[in-house]
Amino acid sequence: MRNRQSDDAVERVRDANDIVSVVGGYVRLRKAGRNYKGLCPFHKEKTPSFIVTPERQTFHCFGCGKGGDVFRFVMEMDGVQFPEALRSLAARGGVALESTWKRKDAGERERRLKVLDFACRLFEKQLRSKRGAAAAEYVERRGFRDETVALFRIGYAPDSWRFLRDAAARKGIADADLIDTGLIIPKEGGSPYDRFRDRLIFPIGDPSGRIIGFGGRVMGDGEPKYLNSPETPLFRKGEALYGIDRSRGEIHRAGYVLLVEGYTDVIALYQDGIRNVVAPLGTALTPGQGRMLSHYTDRVVLLFDGDEAGVKAAVRSLATLAAEGLAADVALLPPGSDPDQYLREEGRSAMEELIASASSFVSFLLHHPFPGGREEAVRTVIGVLAAVDDEIRLGLLVRETNRMTGLREEVLLRRIRAERAGAKEEDRPALRRSPGLSGRLIDAQRGIAFLGLEHPDLLPVIRRVIRPEKVDDIPARKLLKALYECDDSGARPTPSLLTLSGVDREFSRLRVETEDVDDPLAILHDYILCVREEEIERRSRKIQAEIRDAEERNDEAACSRLLVQRSELAALRRNLAHATKGDSTGAEAAAGERSDSPR
Repeated sequence: MRNRQSDDAVERVRDANDIVSVVGGYVRLRKAGRNYKGLCPFHKEKTPSFIVTPERQTFHCFGCGKGGDVFRFVMEMDGVQFPEALRSLAARGGVALESTWKRKDAGERERRLKVLDFACRLFEKQLRSKRGAAAAEYVERRGFRDETVALFRIGYAPDSWRFLRDAAARKGIADADLIDTGLIIPKEGGSPYDRFRDRLIFPIGDPSGRIIGFGGRVMGDGEPKYLNSPETPLFRKGEALYGIDRSRGEIHRAGYVLLVEGYTDVIALYQDGIRNVVAPLGTALTPGQGRMLSHYTDRVVLLFDGDEAGVKAAVRSLATLAAEGLAADVALLPPGSDPDQYLREEGRSAMEELIASASSFVSFLLHHPFPGGREEAVRTVIGVLAAVDDEIRLGLLVRETNRMTGLREEVLLRRIRAERAGAKEEDRPALRRSPGLSGRLIDAQRGIAFLGLEHPDLLPVIRRVIRPEKVDDIPARKLLKALYECDDSGARPTPSLLTLSGVDREFSRLRVETEDVDDPLAILHDYILCVREEEIERRSRKIQAEIRDAEERNDEAACSRLLVQRSELAALRRNLAHATKGDSTGAEAAAGERSDSPR
C-alpha cells in the first residue's frame, strides 16, 4: 500500500522546483514553442535534441533517450538515488520534509561518515610522514603526481596493531564506531585491532564524494595483496565503484565509461586526461555495479590486462553488463601490461587509439582461444546474448554472430531461447523489459498504463481487462500495479507515481509528446486491440516454429495438436477484426479472451 503522506511530500517538493529553472542551472535552454530546447548534458551532440516541457514538468532527449521529471534529472546529473535527489530539491525549494522521508538513521549515518573522513585524513597525513616513506616512494615510482595523490586522497596505514584505534580514542571516537565502519576488527577475549596495517590506502567514495570505505595495498610480503573494507551499513562492495565520484560527469560527456581492473589503473588514466573511468572492487562486475553504471551511460568499454586473469574477468563481466541493458566492447592491453605501464611506455595517444579500436564482445569472444575451441566460444557468446533484453541490439548481435560463425540466425535464436528457459528463476538477469517484445507491443502496453495515469476515470475499464502480471513490458507493469494500489486506497494518482515506481525515464517521451485528447476511451480501445493482435501474432510465430520442429521429427500427434491451435488462433484473429471500435464493451471483449487463448 502506498503511503499518501510520502506522495504528498514528493508533490510539494516537485511544485517548489520548476524543472525549467533546475535544468537551466546545468543546460543553456532556449524557448521553442511551448517547450524549451538545449544540448543534451548526457551525451555529445551538435544539434539540440533535449526538450524540457514546462506544462508536464518533464524532460526528454530524442538523441540518447534519457528523460523523466525533475527528480530524475537531478539523479542522472548528480549520480544519486531518489532519496538524495528528494532531499536536495527539498532544500533548494525550502520544503520541510515530514518524518516519512527523513532517514531514521540520519544521525548514525552522519557520524559514520565523519569517522571515515577522520580516518582518511589520518591516512593522508601518514603518507607524508617518515613512517610512510616507503609507501610514498612506491607512489612516486608509479608516476603519480602530488596533485593526483591529493585529489584521490591516497594515504598510508602504518604497520601497527592499534595506530588508528589510539588516534581515534584521543579524538573521543568510540571503538563501536570504528567497528561499525570496518576500521578495526573485534577480537574475542581481547582488544580490537586495526584492520589496515602497512598498507597504501585508497579511499572509496560514493557518487557524491563521501568516503564510505577503503581499499589497501600491502607494502610488504603479506596477504592478501589488496584488502577492502568489510560490508558495513555504508559500504557494500558489490554496489560501489572506485572512481565514480570523480568520473561521473566525464562519463556523461564522453558518452561511455571505461571499465578497468584496479585502483591504480583508474588513477593513472585519470591523471593522463582519460577521466571517464571506474573500476569494480574485485575481478568482475556485479549486478549492483552494472546498475550504477546504467545511471550514467548505456555503453561500456572494458580495458583489461591481456593475461588470462584479465580475459576471464572480462568474460565474467559481459553477461552482467548485458543484463543491465549496457552495450559492451572490449579493448585488451598487451599481455603483461597494465594501463599505467602502457601509458608510460606508449603515451596517451596510443591508449586512446587502443580504446577507439575496441571490438564488440561478440568478436572478442569468438577470437579468444578457449580451451574448448570454437564451440566453447560460440556457447559463451550465446550465454551473453541470452542476457540482452533490447530487441534491436539483440538482432544486430545475432546477425554479427551469424556472419562470423556461419550459424543460421534461427539456430542462434533457438539456442538463446533455450538458454533463457534453462536458467533458474533466481539466476535470470533482471531485464528492464521482457526480451523479444515488438516496439508496437511496448508502445501499446505503456500507452494503456499512461492513459490510466492521465485519465484515472478509465481505471475501472483497464482493471477489468488488464492484469499487471500479464503485462510483458516491465515499466508498464510497474506503473499499472502502482495505479491499482492508488485506486484501492482511494487516492488520485499524481505524476509522482512515475518517479516512485522507478519508470519516469521510460515514460518521459510519452509525457513530452502526448497532447490532450477528446476521446481517451477510443484510444484505450485501440491500444487494447493492438496488444491482442501482437499476442496472437507472437503465438502464431511460436506455433509455426513448433510445427516445423514437429515435422522434422515426424511427430504426427504433435503436428495435429499444433494445427488445431493454429486454427483456433486464426479464428481469434477474425473475431478481433470485428471488435466494435470505440465501445468499452468491445474493448473488454477484445482483451478478455487473453487468459483463455491457446499457449
